[in-house]
Amino acid sequence: MKLYYKIRSFVAISWSKLFPRSYQRFTLSNTKEHQNYNGVTLQKPINNCKVALITSAGVHLATDKPFNVETLEGDYSYRVIPSTTAHNQLSVTHIYYDTRHSKADVSIVFPLEQLKSLEGTRIKEVSNFNIGLNGGTLNHKPHEEITAPKVAEILKTDQVDLAILVPG
Repeated sequence: MKLYYKIRSFVAISWSKLFPRSYQRFTLSNTKEHQNYNGVTLQKPINNCKVALITSAGVHLATDKPFNVETLEGDYSYRVIPSTTAHNQLSVTHIYYDTRHSKADVSIVFPLEQLKSLEGTRIKEVSNFNIGLNGGTLNHKPHEEITAPKVAEILKTDQVDLAILVPG
């Protein structure tokens, strides 16, 4: 990683730790409140649902191209993570939070194995199309207008009933 982005990461992580209220105001000022949102009610019991995991913590297969964190615009792409993936086959690429802990135990930000342990009892099954995103972006429009519709189509095609978002 280039020195500029290492410094940027260090500043962001330090700011979040040393000045949490200021950092929270900044991050919340870059979110969009949705007006007139039509909520959706789950139409069946959770134990009859196919469930997908979505994380914005920069999780991807170790064999995938890492998220591009060396850009001011951010990386609006996504990575598909099959349900058969073991935690040791995953990697994390993000610069706006300290990834040491999530790299040591990826289940902190992507509890796929824990979700799989619920198959057949608490949930029907885990989707084979779980999604990794890099949430370290300030412009929400590309996520809303490009990434989210693509991800929604993948999950809809797989007949996912419920998606769990795990932020990074």
